[in-house]
Amino acid sequence: MSGGPKLVGLVASVRIQASLLLPVSLVSCVPAYAWGTHRLDLTMSVAIAVLLFATTFSALLKARRPWYGERLARMTPPPADAELVAREETFDLFSRGLTKPLLLVLLTGLVLSYATGVPAGMLLAGLAGAMLRQSWWLAAEEERLGGRIVCLHTPVHVTADDPAGPAYRRARFWIVREAS
Repeated sequence: MSGGPKLVGLVASVRIQASLLLPVSLVSCVPAYAWGTHRLDLTMSVAIAVLLFATTFSALLKARRPWYGERLARMTPPPADAELVAREETFDLFSRGLTKPLLLVLLTGLVLSYATGVPAGMLLAGLAGAMLRQSWWLAAEEERLGGRIVCLHTPVHVTADDPAGPAYRRARFWIVREAS
C-alpha cells in the first residue's frame, strides 16, 4: 500500500453511490402513500413526486455535464505515488463510508413522508437517477478515451484540518490506460 492518494474508478464511483441512494430514497417515500398522517390525494402526491424527481434529475444532468467535461479535458496519468483501488474493492470502500449517511437519509425521508404526506425522497431519487444516467455517458467517454477514468476517493466527512482538503476540492480526474 502506498502513502499516496487512493484513486477509484469514476464510473464505478458514480454507479455505486447512485445504486445505494436510489432504493433508500424510494423506500423513504412509502409512508406518503401507505400510512402517513397527512396523506395527500393520490393524484396530487404522484404529481408532486414526478415534479420533485424531474426537477432534480434535469438540474443535475444540466449542471454536471459541463463540470465533468471540464475535468475530462484536463486529465493526465495519475501521480506516481497514487494507490489505484481494485475494481472489486470499490463497492466495499464506498458502502462502508456511506452506511450512516444513507441511514440518516432514510430516517429523514420516512419522517418527512409520514408527517407531511409529501414523498420527499423523490428529490434524492431524481439525483440518483441522474447519476446513473451520467454513469452511462462517462462509461462511453472511458471507451472513447481508451482507458479507465479515476478520481480521488474522498471520505464522507472531511475535517477542516485535513491536509488533502485542497485536493478533494479540486476534484481532478486521471486516466489509467491498460498496458497492451
